[in-house]
Amino acid sequence: MLRILPSAQMGWDSISAIVARLLAAYPVYSIVLSILSIVALSAGLINIRLEQDIRKSFSPENSDAGYETRVWLEYYGLKQYPERAFCIFTSKDNDSSIPGEAALRDIYTVDRRLSNAVGLKDGDGRRNCDPLCDLNNPFHLLVNQTRENNGSTNVFAYPDMQYKGLDIFLGLHFSNVDFKPPTNRISSRSLVLWYFSRSDTPEGKMAFKDAIDELFELSKNSSAFEAVQFTVFSDLVANREMIRGAIEATTLMTIGFFLLLTQVIIVIVRLASVKMAFYLVATSLITPVAATIASFGAICWMGFPSFSIQCVTPFLVLGIGVDDAFILLHRWKHHIAITDTHRRLEQVIVDVGPSITITSLTNIIAFGIGFFTPTPQMSLFCLTASLALLLDYIFTYTILAPIVFLCNDASYQPVPKVETIPKADTWLAKYSNFVCSLKGRLVCLFTLIVMYGLTTYGVLTMRTTFEPAKAFPSNSKLVDSLQNIKPVFNTYFPITVIVNRPPNIENQTEYDSFLNLVHKLESVPGIRGENRSLIFLPQYEKYDRVVSNPLSILFGDKYEPSYDNLPKWLNTIGNPPVVKYKITENNKTEVTAFRLTLLGKGMSEWAERARAMQQIRTTLQSEKQFNATLFDCDSAILSIILTVGTDLIGSIAVTVVCMAIVCFVFIANFNAVAVITSIIASICFILVGGLSLWGADLDPVIQVDVLLATGFSVDYTAHVAYNYFRARGTPQERVYSSLAEMAMPMFEAGLSTFLCMLPLIFVPTYAIVCFAKTVFLVVAIGLLHGLFILPVVLALFSKDAIEEKNAPAALNSSADQPLVEKTSNTV
Repeated sequence: MLRILPSAQMGWDSISAIVARLLAAYPVYSIVLSILSIVALSAGLINIRLEQDIRKSFSPENSDAGYETRVWLEYYGLKQYPERAFCIFTSKDNDSSIPGEAALRDIYTVDRRLSNAVGLKDGDGRRNCDPLCDLNNPFHLLVNQTRENNGSTNVFAYPDMQYKGLDIFLGLHFSNVDFKPPTNRISSRSLVLWYFSRSDTPEGKMAFKDAIDELFELSKNSSAFEAVQFTVFSDLVANREMIRGAIEATTLMTIGFFLLLTQVIIVIVRLASVKMAFYLVATSLITPVAATIASFGAICWMGFPSFSIQCVTPFLVLGIGVDDAFILLHRWKHHIAITDTHRRLEQVIVDVGPSITITSLTNIIAFGIGFFTPTPQMSLFCLTASLALLLDYIFTYTILAPIVFLCNDASYQPVPKVETIPKADTWLAKYSNFVCSLKGRLVCLFTLIVMYGLTTYGVLTMRTTFEPAKAFPSNSKLVDSLQNIKPVFNTYFPITVIVNRPPNIENQTEYDSFLNLVHKLESVPGIRGENRSLIFLPQYEKYDRVVSNPLSILFGDKYEPSYDNLPKWLNTIGNPPVVKYKITENNKTEVTAFRLTLLGKGMSEWAERARAMQQIRTTLQSEKQFNATLFDCDSAILSIILTVGTDLIGSIAVTVVCMAIVCFVFIANFNAVAVITSIIASICFILVGGLSLWGADLDPVIQVDVLLATGFSVDYTAHVAYNYFRARGTPQERVYSSLAEMAMPMFEAGLSTFLCMLPLIFVPTYAIVCFAKTVFLVVAIGLLHGLFILPVVLALFSKDAIEEKNAPAALNSSADQPLVEKTSNTV
């Protein structure tokens, strides 16, 4: 038989009674001290800093991606990560194929605008694009050679074009290429041009920003050019579009606030006198808002930045915070027969204190665990929400409870509803009998089988991936840019490897070891093999062989490679940043680092790309003598994709264990906690499957959403379970008692959360819509479990009645009243 232990119950009742007496004795002091603390914490907002760098929102400084980025920046001599952009041009018809002259006129209009911006020189004469000014040289070279040959390209090959003895790779610019021997004419439906601009000078950063903004607006006009359509992607625009999505979400959520306001007014008018309703409504809404503002201030005092996704925090805390107000006000009205307001407040706090504490602590812990997620923006979102919920819990006692106490209207008497009360009691009594009957258990079993079947299918078919487009509004042109770049990434995707301890090519053993490493890298699934990697050594060796010993080609003399002719060769090809070297005291050329570019295929699918990156990392770590480091602009996101599944399971497990510990502190019964924990796990499992069936992928967004929903799920179990264990009588009577006590507050709480989040479903941003879907599902699934499945399970495992003499002794005479008034209409 499940039973709450009297010693544990008396302990929390005693604590709740002491708190209530203090609040009743000093209500004004409590309110004033709370307001002063809110002001002190909120003062930190003067230091608020909105982080607009999309990379920093996904990659922590101490991650592998952060280290790889620092290595890449050091190689190029950069202090800050440069701004990047790419433009994708698509021909409108067959007559304007690329590189046809009609298309080139339009392409060069855009290219000149961006080239002028990145070509701006600083005070030291260094261009903004240095050292990455040569990214589009292969395309320009192809166009120049085509024009020199009067439009003929039959001297070229694809994807490598021969030019002055060098292989010029064209694959990173063209997709959907029509290249058919023997004419060897290159014709493509699309073209990609790449741009980088240093961000260490204000003038250069502003010039690049102005150019990108101008072209981004131009790309929205489909008739801007006659021969081509183009889209542009840039980190600058990406950051701005993320903020636009946050602003849209905030604007729509104000509608949710007014919906919630309407509900709060309706509920409180039913629970209190009209003349006091204004103060109670205002306090119920202002308390969670003030807690949120104070939490943002605390975050700023700690020196943390703010991210755009945190815009939903005030509305989230508001939707959760009013739940405690509903419960508190329901109990205040329930004990209207206690005329002494001090005793009345004490009894209310004794009744609702443990229940509110359980749900608040579990929500705080769930968000707190979310703080340890590797994604900075989600981590800080969880930390802010956790602090806000903690403060809201405190202010529920120190502000809301004293206001309720002070606003007591001695002349208020609820309007009796003689006709409706028996109907409600009869319906609830019948429902309680149904829950405890064999028919109710069979319906419960059938419901669970159907839900678990659908959920299992959803979980097994859930796709593990993430795409940057999910961070932007779906109506953004950036989404088109990311979609248009996929054919290029599916054909040739560049993966940079920085070799910081190059092999000595004069040492054949060391050189062979390095070539073996390259072969291993080219053997990674998804990486093009057959010497397809872009590395300077083969072409340099051809040059070095001729320069060092011209007769070796004719007479087959043994060739011994060295780096001594490297400076001459680099000067011949324009000194591209493919290799770094120094001249030693012995006048020998020593290579200190060089760049190796692997070419991937089928990399538009981020999950495949993530697996390839991880295997490349593993391969590089197996050959540590070369100190080679992978670099990918999106490594931070790719690393998260690889671990999101195990991280989700681990986070849910840790959170559920924490929920169980919290519940056990208040309900000191192993069997009872086991039931509650099982219900929480059931809600989480069904939630994940439901999100999958609703179109969500297994990604970092869902990981955090489910983690937070784990905390929400306790709200729909702890209230009913706690009141069931406190109730007396047969299982039917205890089910009736707990539902009569908590069904309406739970429904109102679920409705308030639903209304507050409802407008988010119309925000065209995946991350925000997924959060809204998660809230909707957890409210629906939680109410189903809390109001039906949990009562069935509790009644099933506690068949013995608890008599009055076995009930825990009350704290004082005011607690001797039953939790609900028993009438002749009850079970």
